[in-house]
Amino acid sequence: MKHIVIVGGGFAGIKLARELESDDRFHVTLISDRPNFEYHAALYRSVTGRSRLEVAIPLREIFAGSRVEVIEDEVIEVDDARQVVRCKSRDSYHYDELVLALGAVTAYFGIEGLPEYSYGMKSITEAAELKDHLHADLTAGHKPDAHYVVVGGGPTGVELAGELVSYLKQIRRNHNIKKPFKVELVEAAPRLLPALPERFGQMIHYRLEKIGVKVYTGTAVKGETADQLKLPEGNIDTHTVIWTAGMTNHPLFAAHPKLFKLAKGQKVVVDEHLSAAPHIWVAGDSAASRYPGWAQTALYDGAYLAQAFQSLEDGMPLPTYRPHAPIGAIPVGPNWCAVNTSRGTQLFGRFGWWWRRYIDLKLFWDLLPPRIAIRSWMMGTRQEESCTECQRQVGF
Repeated sequence: MKHIVIVGGGFAGIKLARELESDDRFHVTLISDRPNFEYHAALYRSVTGRSRLEVAIPLREIFAGSRVEVIEDEVIEVDDARQVVRCKSRDSYHYDELVLALGAVTAYFGIEGLPEYSYGMKSITEAAELKDHLHADLTAGHKPDAHYVVVGGGPTGVELAGELVSYLKQIRRNHNIKKPFKVELVEAAPRLLPALPERFGQMIHYRLEKIGVKVYTGTAVKGETADQLKLPEGNIDTHTVIWTAGMTNHPLFAAHPKLFKLAKGQKVVVDEHLSAAPHIWVAGDSAASRYPGWAQTALYDGAYLAQAFQSLEDGMPLPTYRPHAPIGAIPVGPNWCAVNTSRGTQLFGRFGWWWRRYIDLKLFWDLLPPRIAIRSWMMGTRQEESCTECQRQVGF
């Protein structure tokens, strides 16, 4: 059997593995440095009182009973001459075809204080730390924050800022804290969501302000201390800065400059079939392909590479790579969502929220075994609080 080694347990890697798991011409090994598949687009819901079971699904559960070999380890070296990857554990794996679908990592752009003092939103671990902080801030006996600052006007920042307003009201009410507070969103670009149509971003801007979020655009963060965020025109006193603004490609690629050519955003240059080098393919957020950074694109990449490997085995030409334009669905507060379809149609409000929930379901259904897909999607509406006072308020 041909050995396919997939590095990365996100949308692209899992989709590829599941497409090939029943084809006995391939032995598939999936290597991930995390035990779970993490649905990053819903991490903001985990922070604001929804179940973690929506966003963290064990890889071994996804592939239970499957022929796919799941390895929890971190790949640190690619030896293309010997066709071997080496891991942090010192184990190594020979491949016939290697797929790197590692996704993005947080970047702080050298801004002083951010790595030490800000909270991240790139993993379920970071989301849990932020949620614990929000509760601890109200129960530690000191003066609770008056300012909660989200940095980054992309989808993650907008979604979190919109949901934080209602969630902070709820947990402060549960703890009988009546002091006023502000949620602020800081974006360095001239407008929110600069990668999406301008009117779309404007409608989201208006919605955020309507529900009580103060929005700063054209404002680049200068630094952070233990109790302040530094901005060009004045500082904000806060212990809660959530950094969603900076993402860069996985450092594995930059560590192999002779093997990978990097484009804008450190994404890997690939050809029209997602190939970066002989027998090495790059998929999902890591590739400088069309429509990067979307779960819908990563799913397509995984399915495409499965077809490509099957075509190679059949002695057929490689299929044409034609990803569909993704649908942007950005929730802003409870039961409200802005949707931008691939044809340019825009929807706002509760109907947009229903559309977003449909997109979540479709992504899960296309990626996971049906039973796990339905269960994970339904967990998106389930309350989950570790705080005793909040449990009492919601009836646990």
